[in-house]
Amino acid sequence: MASLMHATSLSSAVAQRLIRRSQTLPHKRPALFIVLLFLIVLNLAIYLTYVVAFFGHNDFRLYYAGAEVGLQFGWAHIYDVQLDQAAVATLQPGGPWYALLTPAPITWVVAPLTLLGYPAAYWVWVAFSLAILGAAVWYARPRQHSVALYFIWWAALSPLWFSAYEGQVTIVVAAAVLAGWRLLESRRDFLAGVILAAALFKPHLVLLLPVALLVSGRTRALLGFAMVAALIGIAMLVTLHVSGIQSYLATLLAPQPAGDTAKTLRSALRGGPVVLAIQASAVIAVIAVAFHARRTRAAWPVVVAALLGSFLLATYWHPQDYLTLDAAAAIMLAAGPLEASVLMAAVVAFVSTPVSPLASRQMTWAWLLTAIAFLGFLGIRTVMRPRSPINVRGAVRLSSTSIVAVGQEPGPN
Repeated sequence: MASLMHATSLSSAVAQRLIRRSQTLPHKRPALFIVLLFLIVLNLAIYLTYVVAFFGHNDFRLYYAGAEVGLQFGWAHIYDVQLDQAAVATLQPGGPWYALLTPAPITWVVAPLTLLGYPAAYWVWVAFSLAILGAAVWYARPRQHSVALYFIWWAALSPLWFSAYEGQVTIVVAAAVLAGWRLLESRRDFLAGVILAAALFKPHLVLLLPVALLVSGRTRALLGFAMVAALIGIAMLVTLHVSGIQSYLATLLAPQPAGDTAKTLRSALRGGPVVLAIQASAVIAVIAVAFHARRTRAAWPVVVAALLGSFLLATYWHPQDYLTLDAAAAIMLAAGPLEASVLMAAVVAFVSTPVSPLASRQMTWAWLLTAIAFLGFLGIRTVMRPRSPINVRGAVRLSSTSIVAVGQEPGPN
């Protein structure tokens, strides 16, 4: 454990050094515009290539096929492998079948779109998701940075384009995280919890968020989150019945393809006690940051730490899931320390670029080290941040007493 703490301190020290060197980034705006615009054009070209060549491989097909199975055979059968395979096979253009791992509510949401047919439903869903994210990005925008540069930065992020190609609900999850965080900062906790519960479309992305809300004293937010989660659970039990729930659990517990787990911490380190130690330290760091937030009442470190910690605990991870880490960087840009937030935004933009010199495994390590470094930074910042020595009233009393004492004439002995 001592060696692990040393490693965490080292990663935080590296982050601190990079933060100091990043102080000049905000002053290089023209160069940033050029780089980000180049990334936008590159991502657009790759996106169009994927849409033309691999339209039948996107993830929205799985939502659509699950909705068709539910409408035709009953919602208890949406995780039936044979029915799902048959439904996917009927979609044109055709593509491979993958197991549906997303909770059942995604099929309920997509069900009305089946009236449009598959291709039209795909485009409506992507447009709808991006519109929600755009509204959330605007709502959570930083007040101290250029809005134009902020939106260009978002448009340059590869996970956003890949999620759009996939028709992934991750876009909605990122929007919920951004809007929910801003509502927390505005002290509208219950509504924030309700909005954050939309992240339950992909629960592994926000695994530590309920814990962070509880420890930070955001009980109203946790109540809103738990209320929506309970309603979803009841609705799934009513519609899927016990047999459908069992099928879903069997799908989740089945051996996962190597591609689903290759980007996780456990896969990168090939298991072992080091993984458990890092994950335990991540949980402790998230709890420490959340506990410190009880005094500061700041919501941004709570949400950012929970997202980074959830990534380190995840048992499977796909390229589009990095979008939630992009959302964490956006939250830091809006509310975090200037140098640290600019550095994190630059790092996630570089790590996710399609022309990065890093190989696939190196890219995975880059994301993991980014999460460890910035979570370590937040944790150590929490521990080392000095407490206010006296309260305001005490300062006023002390000041008044000092003034009186200085103004008094010396009396007789």
